[in-house]
Parts: sequence; structure tokens; C-alpha cells
Amino acid sequence: MKLEEFKNFDLDYNVCECFDVTLGELLEAIEEGYNSIEALMDRTDAGTACGLCRSVEEDKDGDRELHLEEILKFSKEN
Repeated sequence: MKLEEFKNFDLDYNVCECFDVTLGELLEAIEEGYNSIEALMDRTDAGTACGLCRSVEEDKDGDRELHLEEILKFSKEN
């Protein structure tokens, strides 16, 4: 995924379907200093159930469009 594609997601996009965690909630947590996958998981519960939203590697079937790993990467680039 490219940065331009990432910017096309709305803040209310549901990244973690298991716990209904949105992109906006994850970006807010990153702004608060939760800047690793583990920290985001602790703060929001995203990625703690099925794990598909953690990374592309863990989402082998491509069930999710956006992953915690990508969100962290692109948030650091902005």
C-alpha cells in the first residue's frame, strides 16, 4: 500500500472488526504515544482476537484492507 491509498481511508473506517476499532481511534492512540503494535493492542484491543488486522503477513488471505503495521508506518511519515 502507498501513502496516497492510506489517505483515502475515512477516520471511521473499521480496522479491527473483532472489537470495532476505527482508524480514527488508532490514530488518536498513536498521537497519545502508543507507537508500536503491542502498545496499540494494549490501548485499543485491536489485533488481540483473530489477529488479521495486525499485519499483511498475518492476513494471508487479504481479508483486511488496512493493518496496524501500515497505520504505524504511515503515521510516522506524516
